[in-house]
Amino acid sequence: MVVAGKFTQHVFNLGFTSGRAIHNILLDARSYSAHWPSLSDLAIPNIDISIINVATIQSLVGYIVSFVSQLPNRYRKWWWNLLQSDPLHVLVETLLIVACITLVVLQRRADWRFSQERKKGAPTDKEIEELLQEWKENGRKPLVSRKEGTITARSGLLGKQSLEVGNGLVVDKVVGSKLFLHTKLSKEKNNCEVPESVLNFATLDYIATSSSQILRKTALDALNQYGCGSCGPRGFYGTIDAHLEAEEAMSNFLGTEGAILYSDGASASTSTLAAFAKRGDLLIVDEGVNEALLVGVNLSRANVRYFRHNDMKDLRRILEKVRSQDVAMKRKATDQRRFLVVEGMYRNWGTLAPLKEIVSLKEEFSYRLIVDDSHGIGTLGTNGRGSLEHAGLKPMVHCEILTFSLEYAFGSVGGMTVGSEEVVDHQRL
Repeated sequence: MVVAGKFTQHVFNLGFTSGRAIHNILLDARSYSAHWPSLSDLAIPNIDISIINVATIQSLVGYIVSFVSQLPNRYRKWWWNLLQSDPLHVLVETLLIVACITLVVLQRRADWRFSQERKKGAPTDKEIEELLQEWKENGRKPLVSRKEGTITARSGLLGKQSLEVGNGLVVDKVVGSKLFLHTKLSKEKNNCEVPESVLNFATLDYIATSSSQILRKTALDALNQYGCGSCGPRGFYGTIDAHLEAEEAMSNFLGTEGAILYSDGASASTSTLAAFAKRGDLLIVDEGVNEALLVGVNLSRANVRYFRHNDMKDLRRILEKVRSQDVAMKRKATDQRRFLVVEGMYRNWGTLAPLKEIVSLKEEFSYRLIVDDSHGIGTLGTNGRGSLEHAGLKPMVHCEILTFSLEYAFGSVGGMTVGSEEVVDHQRL
């Protein structure tokens, strides 16, 4: 308390001295202004006004210079008194000042090094001029050469001939999973037959749902009724009757207690995983899952262990290792929320998950199962209910959390997660 009192007294003395000096300057300026000529006096002859003004200004400036020149001495005395009364405070403040100066110097040095490295790899002005001149004279190089850019006929699709790139092969329209082609060249110049349509392997609209006239009419009616804008997503505009009807229809179709609709397909699996797993939980994840699930894994900040893709032996090994750690730590399996994370049909591999074996393991070791069935829903199963139906399993019974995108087989936008009322309500909150 004594040290703090002395420090406060020093700060007060410094502030009081500075204020008194400023007050004297203002008083002197007021006294000088009394001798300054008014506007009416400017026209009076025989008075050298410039001399009076210069003298007044010089006197005022001299006082300010004298005051400023005394500040270092006053600050030195104040600092010395503070050092004697509170050396610890002075030490801490000095270290902070040194740290700030060091950070500034290091940052400038790092910026200088970065600029030098950029200069080393950057082309010179002469090289830039040469490149521009070459571009103007020769134009852009072709993406592929004529010899490399040929579409070789396979399986008799284009006959025994080959059609060169740039010879006029054009995609006329895209209808679902079909590409309709035509060529601008005449039959004399083009010796191969161009099929009317070919299978499009570059689409995720597997069953051509987006080309359905019924779906298009429904989308047009919804657009006319609700409109469209930058705040159209549910998170901005809010929940409307169409959202609730879609959720109810999906939960009835999949036989679950509820469903929740997301405005983006990738965000459905990402947000679902991050909503249920948190720091301290355990995720056992197939190393072949897609990017959206990996983002959700990172956002959850849970403890993560990966098993080899679709390798049930490796999965069992990891589960048994976790169980042995529980025994060593005297920890119950229910003390920690644990999930198995897989895809029904893997986007990056094109393989099906052995869901029956995975369900058997998750029941044996007391885990919950999260399945991303974005590429299985609508395409697998007797009724198109996805990978679970294909494997003879059911949501809620064998899989606690089922999430999927509506942007593939359903030919729409957004995503959904289905499950029990507890699962759905937890995500709404």
